[in-house]
Amino acid sequence: MNSKKGSLMKRFIGWKSVVLSLLIFSFWSVPLSAAQEGSRSCVQSDVFSARPAMREVRLIGYTRSRHVMDIVSEEAGRCSRVAADIGDVVGKDGVFAALDNTYIDLAIDKNRVDQERLKNMIAYRAKEVRRCEKLVERETAAEATLDELRNKLDQSEFELDALKVEEANLKERRTRHLVRVPPGWTVIERRVEPGEWVSVGKCVGKVGDFQTLLVPFSLSPEEFNALGELKGTTELRFADEDENGLTLKASVERISPAFDPQTRKISVDLAVRRGLPHMRGGLRAELILELPDASGTVVVSTSALSERYEEFWLTRPNGEQVRVVLLSHGPQNTSRVRSPEVKAGDTFRLRPGQ
Repeated sequence: MNSKKGSLMKRFIGWKSVVLSLLIFSFWSVPLSAAQEGSRSCVQSDVFSARPAMREVRLIGYTRSRHVMDIVSEEAGRCSRVAADIGDVVGKDGVFAALDNTYIDLAIDKNRVDQERLKNMIAYRAKEVRRCEKLVERETAAEATLDELRNKLDQSEFELDALKVEEANLKERRTRHLVRVPPGWTVIERRVEPGEWVSVGKCVGKVGDFQTLLVPFSLSPEEFNALGELKGTTELRFADEDENGLTLKASVERISPAFDPQTRKISVDLAVRRGLPHMRGGLRAELILELPDASGTVVVSTSALSERYEEFWLTRPNGEQVRVVLLSHGPQNTSRVRSPEVKAGDTFRLRPGQ
């Protein structure tokens, strides 16, 4: 009996040791797997991609007016006054010059007199028509006489309508004795003086819209693509307008659909609408674009470079080492390197020794 109890106790102790060992193994396996996962994520975070090195391209352009228009007279006459000189901004009424309107005023006065005469005649002939109608009812007058009087009355009314149309025409011509341009535009040229005879269609000056300035550029396809990547954040620098330089926002006004086969460039106009102390043409503007370096230079993390015997190396994720030429160090712990085996987008380890 005692021997049986002893054997049972040995079996119980054996099973207990097995259970304890399983529990200890399960507790140790959890932190071990977590550590393995952490090491894998650490390896992934230690990989970076090489970026293409950028270079600045400075393009120079000069401002000009958005629109230029010839000032042409639609009427003939002697110039009585000029309201704006070269460099002046045309007022809200838009009047640039005025022609003598003496003769057009006399023609309007004559037209009004003719209208009053016809109104009087119409009233008289209308009275005759009414009188003749009564006589025809009494059969004391011929109906043909009534028709003749009615026809004369109608002709007088037609003549009055024609005079009213002529009056509107004369008034319109009178308004065109004022040579007008868009308000707010600036006079570029003045070709007329008071007292000078102005013929129909004669150009008496030029005006331009300097409220918006255009800066034309001729861009290569690479520069044009770089301008499109700015997406509305285009800026122009006017170094001559301020001691420290004046930088203003600009927008693309128009793009020429044509392509110059000789220069292989695209014409683009940038617009500046405000911010300059003097809105005029001939202001020097700089457009700065960033383009990838044509030599194949890339930007890498400085901590990824390893130096041995005055040579610099990068390590790929598979452990392969690539020799590179160090060109310069840049900001934010970056360096510019070049190698025929390294291209933008290639991945390398940040700490090659690990």
